[in-house]
Amino acid sequence: MRRGFSIGAAVAAPFRLAFGKPLSTLAWGLVLMVPSIVAVAAFAPLFTRALETGDPGVLATDGTMGDFESFSQFVEFQAWSGLSNILGLLAMLLVTTAVIRAAMAGRRGDGAAFLRFSKDEFHVAVIAIAIIVGTVAAWILLGLLILGFGIAAGVSGGEMTWSALVAVGIGLIGVFVTLVLWGRLSLIAPAAVILKSLAFDEGWKAGRGQTGRLFLLMLTLFAVTIMIWLALVVLIMVAALVLGAGMAHMGDWEAIDDAAVEAWMLAQLENPWPMIGIGALLLPVLAWISGFSQALWTAPFAVATEGLVQRPETAGADADTANP
Repeated sequence: MRRGFSIGAAVAAPFRLAFGKPLSTLAWGLVLMVPSIVAVAAFAPLFTRALETGDPGVLATDGTMGDFESFSQFVEFQAWSGLSNILGLLAMLLVTTAVIRAAMAGRRGDGAAFLRFSKDEFHVAVIAIAIIVGTVAAWILLGLLILGFGIAAGVSGGEMTWSALVAVGIGLIGVFVTLVLWGRLSLIAPAAVILKSLAFDEGWKAGRGQTGRLFLLMLTLFAVTIMIWLALVVLIMVAALVLGAGMAHMGDWEAIDDAAVEAWMLAQLENPWPMIGIGALLLPVLAWISGFSQALWTAPFAVATEGLVQRPETAGADADTANP
């Protein structure tokens, strides 16, 4: 008989991982931050140009051909940017699969923070591509349908207001259906890790009769995410107020103009070591937060799947018991 899952246990899973396996959570965040480091390397020519010209506004460019002095710099920038994007997708894949393993491992640890290259990663990658492509294709069709009704409403000069209402209705229904189905689709990747196969069918069937609970789980995660975000905003505001009060004696803030800001930025560019030191101190905190953020929307569905999908060894044991 198929088991169910507890919404409370699912929501608690990322917190259990983050505080029970803090080093693994830190490692996940560091992996997720590697693409950002590569992206910084992509902007190295722009940093050099800012130092040479004394114009910090160079750093606000969009990376087009006109932002570089030579074609080779432009090609180098594009190469580093492309590498950053590829590494970002790879990091997301590795960490997502690692979080799924960790959520199902209970108290068992892992010397590599559950990070590895295996068939699980390949299966999760294929599943992610299939789901994303399918979702994008479905929304393209919906978008064309909405666009058709929207054009009809615009051409009629307001006489066909029902067309606009239908367009809005289709959009809202599409969002609702996407969220409802996303809960069931989120079970497929964890099912693949459990069954060691491309478990499209098994993962989808695992959510049968659980659609409402999975949707409620998603709403709960949205609420938790909002509360965490608000708490971080409050902490940042408090820190900003304390910092502002501590630096108030340094001068009249209203007197600070663009020239002063530019001079400060140039000073940081010429001597970046203090900022690098601050970044090094903040790196573990930011990495842990990044790892927890990924676990927040991955671990709950891994726990839910574990309660809905029967492991192969368990299935074999049940078969032996049923046929002595």
